[in-house]
Amino acid sequence: MNATRMSIAWLTAAVVVSLIFGSVYASFQQLGRRTANDAPAAAAAAQLQTLGAETVPPPRVELNPESGIFVITYGPDDQPVSGTATLHGTLPALPAGVLQTARTAGSDAVTWQPEPGLRMAVVARSAAGKVIVAGQSLAPYEDRDRMLLVFLTAGWLGSMVVLAAGYASTELLTRRRPARTVDK
Repeated sequence: MNATRMSIAWLTAAVVVSLIFGSVYASFQQLGRRTANDAPAAAAAAQLQTLGAETVPPPRVELNPESGIFVITYGPDDQPVSGTATLHGTLPALPAGVLQTARTAGSDAVTWQPEPGLRMAVVARSAAGKVIVAGQSLAPYEDRDRMLLVFLTAGWLGSMVVLAAGYASTELLTRRRPARTVDK
């Protein structure tokens, strides 16, 4: 095998390994983000079942990266009516587009950033002229995502070191091989 072909083979191996690690990261990142919608979707479904029933208002918590699952009910005018979470002491207003999509499509699931450093996975569901929005902080999911990225980057770097060592040793062995002479 000549040097050019050998270089192309090793480069191809490096690209394939990089694509594999990149695909694994993208798959797990998307799986984790979609999993963040599960609890809010369940909370929204539970809240929809209690619409119209007299219930004791739940205590409110301030939205922060550590806050748990929250539920907010929006009226026909897209203004918050009730909820379990506040932002700076008041019920937060979700972007009108999310509420409108929930009204027309029945539901919507988005990442909402009410302010810098505060990202929420929210699910909005429409019923009886109201929109129920349930959500939770993405901070725990993003922390896991960062750890996954660190581990996969370490694995990728290790793989690149092994490939580079394999390439270097093959190159070294190829160059040390004595040229064959042919007797006439």
